Amino acid sequence: MQGQIDDDIADIADAVSGNVWTAWIAVAVALAATLLLALVVSWVFSRVMRSLGRRHRAFEAISRRFTRPLFWLLTVIGWKATFAPFMPEGFEDLTTSVDYGLTLALIAVFGWVIAKVLIFFVDAAMVKPPSAGADEFALRRRRTQIRMIRRLVIALVTVLTIAAMLLTIPGARTFGASLLASAGVASIVAGLAAQSTLGNLIAGLQLAFSNALKVGDTVEVSDQFGTVEEITLTYVVVQIWDDRRLVLPSTYFTTTPYINWTRNQTQLTGTVYLEADFTIDVEAVRRELETIVDGSPDWDRRSWGLVVTDAVGGVAQLRASMTAADGDALWNLRCEVREKLMAFVASQRPHELARQRVAVERPAE
Repeated sequence: MQGQIDDDIADIADAVSGNVWTAWIAVAVALAATLLLALVVSWVFSRVMRSLGRRHRAFEAISRRFTRPLFWLLTVIGWKATFAPFMPEGFEDLTTSVDYGLTLALIAVFGWVIAKVLIFFVDAAMVKPPSAGADEFALRRRRTQIRMIRRLVIALVTVLTIAAMLLTIPGARTFGASLLASAGVASIVAGLAAQSTLGNLIAGLQLAFSNALKVGDTVEVSDQFGTVEEITLTYVVVQIWDDRRLVLPSTYFTTTPYINWTRNQTQLTGTVYLEADFTIDVEAVRRELETIVDGSPDWDRRSWGLVVTDAVGGVAQLRASMTAADGDALWNLRCEVREKLMAFVASQRPHELARQRVAVERPAE
């Protein structure tokens, strides 16, 4: 039965392709019908998935992500199946070129669909609700790793798709054999040229899966204090306090020491130093510090303290310590404590400011 249908289609195609105008009309009708069919199927698919999305949001995500790839997949498959049989005679070169172009398009669309499917599962892991015992660090670590996996999937599918397209080129195997013959020299040249790039790539993977650095960490690098905004395969973006972006290669964080304030926790302890005279009333300053931190919304109510850490040359050094929930809150709290302690000593106890003593003696007669 199937063979009879194929024979009938072949007979119709042969009869149509005998006349140029009839053949071109048949090609146009076939292409338009395929496009219309693909549009109808993708629309029905979208409506069904959205209807099911009322029960589970995964179906809504499927509708949003796969409607367009499904449309182009059906369109390219239909065009490749209907274009060549109805082409008029005498246009063999054009038919071969267009058919080859549709083959490349079909490979590209297949790669697109595969990438969409893989990324769908990767993103599903990202939006998966956390377990009851999960903390913020586990969530940030998972988010960083999933973003890296997402980029790796896109890069891998892109490379494989391009490779599959190149393999369709006549003589690709001969080209590959000749390329392998000179692999000795080429590998040395490529290794020297891509040493930095490959190093950053490996360093980016190491950062993503070693828990040494995560998106959202508060770090201190190159004498700059900021928050990790993005981690890619080759570089890391740090947002500095003044909204500038410090872009560093991934190898920087694997070869250069840096400070990660929030690697295992976001709660931080900060210090403020104040210099005063030996006669400073430490208890009075300590009570003022307690009043300041107790009235600050940036203090997390964990701990605070004031001690004298040094006393040299007639100057006493006081160290005030306080805690905050994160790096931004700690920065604001330190600035507030510094300003108010400075104002307190200057206005309430000016005689206890740091000063130098000079002894003046009457010269001997």
